[in-house]
Amino acid sequence: MLRKLFFGACIGGLVMGQFYSAPKEQQALEEKLLQNLQSQNQQTRKLAESELLKLAKHKSISKSKQAEALIQQILANNPNSALAHMRLAEIQLRRWNVNKNPTDKAAGINHLRQARELYRQENAGLIAQKLEKVESQVNQGIPAYSWDFPRF
Repeated sequence: MLRKLFFGACIGGLVMGQFYSAPKEQQALEEKLLQNLQSQNQQTRKLAESELLKLAKHKSISKSKQAEALIQQILANNPNSALAHMRLAEIQLRRWNVNKNPTDKAAGINHLRQARELYRQENAGLIAQKLEKVESQVNQGIPAYSWDFPRF
């Protein structure tokens, strides 16, 4: 009995430790990746951008403002990141779909168009076509659950 109680306390302590230390570790990881965006090494910058976009995608569900801020920092370092423009457009347009804030819609459409043009320049016509379809759906008032943003 005592052994079970001790084991339960250990497991509880581990769980609580993860609960309290995880946000600090997450923040440290973000800071390190943001520093890597400034690297002279192109491969390091690309990897940091990719990882930050993954973090932003994860955050976009519950913390869209934090995800948006991460993507804005990526775009400050690489204004030609088609994927960053697309992810930012998705966050802003999905937020607009809920709140109907015209500023979110205008900004989202702007980033969607920038992403579409950048993908065309990269000869990624299928992705550009999907983004064009999303813009059309937004303008027609089709609900967000029908939008088909490309997934990577």
